[in-house]
Amino acid sequence: MNKNASKSTSTIKTGSIYELNGRPPFAQAFPLGFQQLLAMFVGNIVPMILVANASGMDASHATLLLQCSILGAGVATLLQVFPIRFGNLQFGSGLPVMMGLTYTFLPICISVSVNYGLGVLFGAQLVGGLVSIAIGFALPKIRRFFPPVVTGTIITSIGISCFPIAAYNLAGGQGDPSMGQLHNFVIGLVVILAILIMNGYGKGMVSAAAVLGGMIVGYVIAAICGYINFSPISEAAWFAVPRPMAFGKLEFHLNFVLVFVLLFFINAVEMSGDFTVSATGGLNRQPKNEELRGGIIANGIACIFSSFFNCFATGTYSQCSGIVALTKVCNRWVMGWGAITLTAAAFCPKLASVLSTIPNCVIGGATIVVFSMICMSGMSLVARARFTNRAMLICGPALALGLGISLAKDTLSGMGEYVQMFFGESSIILVQHCLNISD
Repeated sequence: MNKNASKSTSTIKTGSIYELNGRPPFAQAFPLGFQQLLAMFVGNIVPMILVANASGMDASHATLLLQCSILGAGVATLLQVFPIRFGNLQFGSGLPVMMGLTYTFLPICISVSVNYGLGVLFGAQLVGGLVSIAIGFALPKIRRFFPPVVTGTIITSIGISCFPIAAYNLAGGQGDPSMGQLHNFVIGLVVILAILIMNGYGKGMVSAAAVLGGMIVGYVIAAICGYINFSPISEAAWFAVPRPMAFGKLEFHLNFVLVFVLLFFINAVEMSGDFTVSATGGLNRQPKNEELRGGIIANGIACIFSSFFNCFATGTYSQCSGIVALTKVCNRWVMGWGAITLTAAAFCPKLASVLSTIPNCVIGGATIVVFSMICMSGMSLVARARFTNRAMLICGPALALGLGISLAKDTLSGMGEYVQMFFGESSIILVQHCLNISD
């Protein structure tokens, strides 16, 4: 695994996939972008599936939600990797990241959509997107509250908090009838082994596309064994245009607006952690102030767009930043081709249905590797700050309190829905605790 981390200077200079602004050939860039797309695709559509099921939507409206989730992710990613500049102002981070529906908002999305309707949800999201833009402008001024030991702890927490998602997928997917069956673990472990072998012993594109290669191996095995249902592909239409405001006009309820404002701040902190993973893992440096500011502002703009196009709020996908840290492929055109393919899939349900047939166990095997890389990237940042008594007092209690409550959410059962929503996720407690101690 050290081979990628110690690529020679000559290799990095001549191989533009290892340069942020290089222009690699399509034959190189597209497969690597597709690898990033595969890593986030299922995770991106799951929130919409959960909301559609909870709301009792018919098939046509559920399909529309899935289309819009893909469109929102594609537009948000394009804004990030190809930032828009006005003088000294930059909208978009310009860093190698992939965007998708964030799970930070999932509990409130389900609750509001079921009880009040999607119009109320998207109205609150619109205001939250405007606040996110304001947070982006203020971020360089508050960045001093996030030294490497704090940022590293946040990134470590993000990686660890994703482990259950990877484990459930490896077992077959939470709620899936086949969950826990032996074949899921066998296929998932084959994917892990294939990724490790390709990354550790492969050369050039074989090493860079290790995650994609491992997923292809797992997909082929699952198909041969008859574990893939191909019927959604034949049933899907070739072309369909996502309709804006398909669920009615936007409504604004102050209580939900305030909830979204807080959640957008949390989302900005988590995105800063993923920006740091991509920058340190792929570019061997910390993200610049203008990159962080531009990234948060662009996500606010994307969320405003999504409010009108029936898509939930977006955020960076940790597994994609983990792939950057694992493979060192940091080229923006790699991410760009992934985003272009994602956007095209929003207008072609048949293409989206092909991607949706990837078995959960295959995704689980791949995410086990990439989530572990995220966790290790965070530990690496903390180690650079040295494990002084102060650093250990910041990192240790923050992880214990944040992850402890996250793993034992029933401890907040007597405090009401909003308290559980705010403090039930590790990132919230973690950030507050880190800020208080490091101030």
